[in-house]
Amino acid sequence: MKYSYSWLKELSGSKKTVEEIAELLTFHAFEIEGIEKNEKISDQVVVGEILEIQPHPNADKLQLTRVNVGKKELSIVCGARNIQVGNKVPVALVGAKLPGNFEIKEAEIRGVKSFGMLCAEDELGLGDDHGGILILDQDLEVGTFLSKVLELDDSVIEIDVLANRAHDALSHVGMAREIAALEGREIDYDYDGLVLNWKKTPKMKVSIKVEDGEICSRYGTAYLEKLEVGPSPQWLQNRLKTCGLRPINNVVDATNYVMLELGQPLHAFDADKIDSKIQIRRAKKGEQLKILDGSVKKLSSQDIVIAEAEKVLALAGVMGGFDSGVNEKTKNIILEAANFNPAMIRRTRTGLGISSDAALRFEKGLDPNLTEKALVRVVEILEHIAGAELVGAGDQYSQKPKKKIVELKLDYVESLLGIKISENEIRKILENLGLVIEKKAKNWKVEVPTFRLDLETQEDLIEEIGRVYGYEKIPAIAPSAPLQIPKINPERNFERKLKNILVAEGFSEVYNYAFYEEKDTEIAQIHGQKHVELANSLNSWQNLMRISLFPGLLKNVRENLKNFKEFSIFEIGRIYCSSEDILPLEKKRLSGIFVFDFGKKETKKGGEFFQAKGYLDNVLKNIGLESHYYHQLEIEADQKYPNLWHPGRTSEIKLENSGQKIGVLGEINPALLKKLDIEKKVIGFDFDLKELSQISQGEMEYQPLRKYPTVMRDLSLVSPQAVKVDDILSSIQALGGSLVLDVDLFDIFDFEDGSTSFGFHVVLGADDHTLKGSEIEDILKKIVEGLEKEYQMTIRS
Repeated sequence: MKYSYSWLKELSGSKKTVEEIAELLTFHAFEIEGIEKNEKISDQVVVGEILEIQPHPNADKLQLTRVNVGKKELSIVCGARNIQVGNKVPVALVGAKLPGNFEIKEAEIRGVKSFGMLCAEDELGLGDDHGGILILDQDLEVGTFLSKVLELDDSVIEIDVLANRAHDALSHVGMAREIAALEGREIDYDYDGLVLNWKKTPKMKVSIKVEDGEICSRYGTAYLEKLEVGPSPQWLQNRLKTCGLRPINNVVDATNYVMLELGQPLHAFDADKIDSKIQIRRAKKGEQLKILDGSVKKLSSQDIVIAEAEKVLALAGVMGGFDSGVNEKTKNIILEAANFNPAMIRRTRTGLGISSDAALRFEKGLDPNLTEKALVRVVEILEHIAGAELVGAGDQYSQKPKKKIVELKLDYVESLLGIKISENEIRKILENLGLVIEKKAKNWKVEVPTFRLDLETQEDLIEEIGRVYGYEKIPAIAPSAPLQIPKINPERNFERKLKNILVAEGFSEVYNYAFYEEKDTEIAQIHGQKHVELANSLNSWQNLMRISLFPGLLKNVRENLKNFKEFSIFEIGRIYCSSEDILPLEKKRLSGIFVFDFGKKETKKGGEFFQAKGYLDNVLKNIGLESHYYHQLEIEADQKYPNLWHPGRTSEIKLENSGQKIGVLGEINPALLKKLDIEKKVIGFDFDLKELSQISQGEMEYQPLRKYPTVMRDLSLVSPQAVKVDDILSSIQALGGSLVLDVDLFDIFDFEDGSTSFGFHVVLGADDHTLKGSEIEDILKKIVEGLEKEYQMTIRS
């Protein structure tokens, strides 16, 4: 909100500069968003009174004026036609400098000398209006400086007031109370004196009925007659402009002025345009209202309206109706000051897309006792500036707030703030904020005024004490608490390590939503499996909790292929399986995808699979899982992903000693990829992260360095028939015995005649001596002969 510095200074009694007030509020209360200083108008611009107007002898469009500027009268040539004898206008004397560094000089205009200039609004830098000379208030004294008259030495402080303080601080009185309290005194404003004398005030001429106290806890009205609608006095216009509001007429301006001063929105109805009965009720289905900005709004039962028997007059707490508004012909008005349901006002504002200063205040909650004070204040102003007479008032008050008493323990103040503040200082702080204290030894009873809706507990009071006293005064002391080494989370550490290993192997990590829709289950061929369905999902396309990471990963593949030919991605995330318990069974999984680009080169049989296997072997080796092997997966026996994997190119990953399955590596079913418009071969892998972590820790073994060197030999063999690689690997290991330390497939190729070439790395070594060349040849010969006998395989020449 924008606040007038001079207004705050006047109400708070502060002597500080605008910068000092901004700094004070920043340290103790609110965030300052900015300070705007008005451009100072030269002291050579004064208030003048037009004494005479005559036509220019040599120009039809110009006039000669004689103007009283205080100590003398001046002859000034003017082209504007909106002036009359007796008008008070701004006069720039010779020597004055206007915005834009424009200096006024004595000039001769079409043969007549002119000693100054009558100024329009834009020429003074006060706005964009150049339609005529700026007409000033008739009560202004001739010869006074214009900057003083228009309060142009004022500054604007823009303050960010959060929702918890909007009920009191979105007003100049509330903010001035803060400033005064921070300077150590109470505000000098007769806040409690704003009370209507109900015994001497007649009842309303109009019947007022509140349908439900839940929608409107208090509805105050005042009936004013014989007022004259016209422009507001200059001081009132100045303050509205400073705070960012546009002056309209004295009635509307008075309601806006009181809203800025006290924080209570008000509304004025033209009394002659409405019936003798007014209802405050919920809108009916199908009702419409043309509001002040000219638009027509369709209402619902969630909206509160002010209505007659047959039509709606205003949208309560948001905006008035077009047909019941005040205009220049209005003579009698009904003033409204109410306290509406905050939640309903917010729904109306957001639902209908209407923003207003009134709605922003109502939706954050207001003090119900503020309505009477605002009515008294606005009536007082209109009696002075519009000649209005109060002839009736009413007050529908269904839910009076209970007196709020909070117990404050002084020992707790010191305990919570960490510093001892004297009782006198505490009492002074709370009383300056408007609170009433009843002392009882170390426990005080503190009565919280209704304008502080945010103070509910003694912790709230202590916070007020602390911020007003000054947090900067509290010494910084290191806490005296024992330091404990945080417990290591093995699962989280393993996850971080695994991510780093995968990234080092060239993978990119992806994150997908933990939800998907029914059609996404078809992507990974899991639509037949039971899912946990959300009762109130944020979107229709996120109503199922995922049981697999592959729907998201395969969509990632489809999108990334638009920009990249080759990539590897992985995701570590939770899946949610249905269970008999209330909550689903959560499991963390590691799933990933390989997409390779071999260009125009002819790929060898299973080339993508074996390249992916090489990367995955490195990953498993780095987490301590070297003793594993790959065994062809029987798709029919696997119930998790019955159709996700290629039926002939998918392997289970198992531990050598126990045969325990730890994961899956395989080619994604081409038929499934075709539905996703993915034309490349895609290799995927999947692990249960918890199992992988436990196995990794269990499999971690430390062995001494070998005393004797090892030897690696390559075997290139041709098989005339289809043979499983796993079977060949097992045979080589068995034929070589303990001297064969490791066997790896490094090449496979199909010939046109149906035979297949295999290339193996065979690592040989002994624990007690260095192998001789003859021993190596004997072992290799035994392996080749054994394979030839079992599979009819021969050495490739």
